[in-house]
Amino acid sequence: MKKIWTAMIGIFWLTVGLTAAGVQLKVSSTRVAPGQSVKVKIEAEGKDVLFPPIRKIGEYPVENLRQSSSSQYKMINGQFSSSSKKILSFEFFPEKTVTLPPLKVTVDGKAYQTPSTKIEVSKEAGGGQGGFSIRMKANKKEVYRGEPLVVTVDVAEPLNGAIVQMRYIPPAFKGFVAKPLGGERQIRKGNVTIHELRYLLTPEQAGARQIGPAAVRVGIRDLNAPADPFGIFGTPLKWVDLRSNLLTIMVKPLPADADLVGHYSLKAKVDRKKVKANEPVNYTLEIVGEGSLEDLADPRFDIPGVTVYSDDAQVKSSIKGGKLYSRYTKKYVFISDRSFEIPSLKLKEFDYQTGKSRTLQTPTFSITVTGGGSAAPVAPPAGMKAQTPVVPRTQSQAGAKPAPPVSVKKSENLLEDPDYYARKAYEEKSARLPWYLAGAFAAGVLLTLILVRFWPRRGKRAILPGIKKRHYSLDEALKILYPHTNEDPEVERIVRTLYRLKNGEQVEIDRNALDRLAAKYDEGVTSNE
Repeated sequence: MKKIWTAMIGIFWLTVGLTAAGVQLKVSSTRVAPGQSVKVKIEAEGKDVLFPPIRKIGEYPVENLRQSSSSQYKMINGQFSSSSKKILSFEFFPEKTVTLPPLKVTVDGKAYQTPSTKIEVSKEAGGGQGGFSIRMKANKKEVYRGEPLVVTVDVAEPLNGAIVQMRYIPPAFKGFVAKPLGGERQIRKGNVTIHELRYLLTPEQAGARQIGPAAVRVGIRDLNAPADPFGIFGTPLKWVDLRSNLLTIMVKPLPADADLVGHYSLKAKVDRKKVKANEPVNYTLEIVGEGSLEDLADPRFDIPGVTVYSDDAQVKSSIKGGKLYSRYTKKYVFISDRSFEIPSLKLKEFDYQTGKSRTLQTPTFSITVTGGGSAAPVAPPAGMKAQTPVVPRTQSQAGAKPAPPVSVKKSENLLEDPDYYARKAYEEKSARLPWYLAGAFAAGVLLTLILVRFWPRRGKRAILPGIKKRHYSLDEALKILYPHTNEDPEVERIVRTLYRLKNGEQVEIDRNALDRLAAKYDEGVTSNE
């Protein structure tokens, strides 16, 4: 037993010895899943502390970089002293195994170096996030400007009951017009449920464009949290942040300005060609084919002596055989008191499949108006509005901002708005509240009866913990607290101080905190000596 205790102490000091004197490196985990956050903290004690500039760990950018400081005041042998601690903290999201390099820290003019630490990235590292993962993929890696592509986000959820909540954050689509493509799909694969979300993207600018990452916050049942027998405070959760991989899309410029990018057919029709004065002529424009029509500028008709109204264009998209097909429909109303002509509409198309350009054209419609001469004002038809000038594609895309993805709600989906979970939990607790109150009242009455019945017979022994305090020796406290070092930061601090006292250092220890923690974890350690 003595050898085991000595070996444990040796391991503890080996861990502490990995940090330079006065400088300590702390890493949240050295084995994570792809996209899981690794949090790093560097602590240094001294008046003048200089941390190194850190921008990347390997190829992964550093995020949430910040510095903080704290001061401690002590009284040792009647001498008052103070110490200052500065902390540098940051996090990064590795996709592959990476090494945290040695970092140089200068404390009061003296240079220290933190140890090199290897961060292993493995799909099997499921401890922190319960086997949860999030990945992103695209159906194309190289496209022309205006050529559509589909990005899919897959969120894998293990069916082990550990995950209580998920908060999904969509990717950043800078430089793209983005639109959710349908709702969430759920696919069962073995003991995993795949939550799939698809986005239709249309690149607006040429060059290498980066997409993402998508992110998700996972609320996992915290099995180490204090028990809540009545469930009044809800399920204790531990939150874990994960991110997907990044996507790089190479966007090629169009060889010439084009109104349409893809391969389409252009159709137009009118409901009649002969009307009375100020009677409406309904005109329907339809574009159908392979490609995206989400950002097509609405064509405009400017005909002297003719009032033109139009409704909002309707665009529908679908994926068949891995290709995107779109249908664009827009309706116009022409009103005049004299005969007129609806001119041919010409749109230039670039086919990204063949690399060729062509011009699509609608027919010209001659409209005969009889009984003319009336100049009475005409009200717009229901649902129609005066048309606005068309903006050419090259102008409308310059400096435009991509539309943010619209969250698609689906009943009982785990990726829907987190307010659903808060509302559901509130309703469940409200329904149980009368039973909680009755149970709490009964428990209070029962406890009072027990105290009245047994208090006189217990002598000086306290029924309630904390009524009678016990002072532990330093050796007793060390034996009690050491096995719980990793469970409580306060216990870890007390244990470190106890070892420093055993080594003859002049340090101050909080006796009240020591006795309180020792009493909390005392399970017969001292009584069995």
